[in-house]
Amino acid sequence: MGLTELLEHFFELYGRRDRIYLSSLQKRIHYLGSGIGDLQDAIRKEVRVHSIGDALSRVVRRIFCLAEHFKGLDFVEVLTQKYPLTKCAYCQKLPCQCPPTRLKLVLEKKSNARQKRWGLKKWCVNFNAVYGEKNKFRGIENLLNRLFKEATELQLLLLQVESGQKMISLEEVEQEYLLELADTFAWTIAVANFLDIDLEAEVLKKYG
Repeated sequence: MGLTELLEHFFELYGRRDRIYLSSLQKRIHYLGSGIGDLQDAIRKEVRVHSIGDALSRVVRRIFCLAEHFKGLDFVEVLTQKYPLTKCAYCQKLPCQCPPTRLKLVLEKKSNARQKRWGLKKWCVNFNAVYGEKNKFRGIENLLNRLFKEATELQLLLLQVESGQKMISLEEVEQEYLLELADTFAWTIAVANFLDIDLEAEVLKKYG
């Protein structure tokens, strides 16, 4: 199942429920943050791998819940632009060789059609090829902190937009939300890869 089809599967399962109970972007961001908190607790308490896989699956579910808020926009397209097939979008190298101070992001102008058809497992394999070595060096605490930071940046972006601090076009606002969401997805995969958990298998086992 490609990632686009998986997103549609979640929309069919939960779209109606989410539109009623998670009607605002604020609620969906909070829902994601609480899921990341549950994942952190599961890892730090050293619970069973199955339970950690379950918690990771719930984070994926909540990322897709946020993507559903922007349904009509192509989350997978933005994901392929920020995380291209053959290189890091910052240092332009494979595997990633970014210095401690990250370089400027260079988005792909055109997404790779084959990459857009990838399923969750293929995304995990590719992220491991590009970032796996660096992430092993970082350690699990750093990865969890980065994942939580991405959810915080979504919240910060919401506050900046609602308060008028960020004066950009509607298209730019949507693009920034999806880029932050792509980062959240990437760091979720980084945690799964670090712990050697088959994220696709866990998601399909929980959500069918």
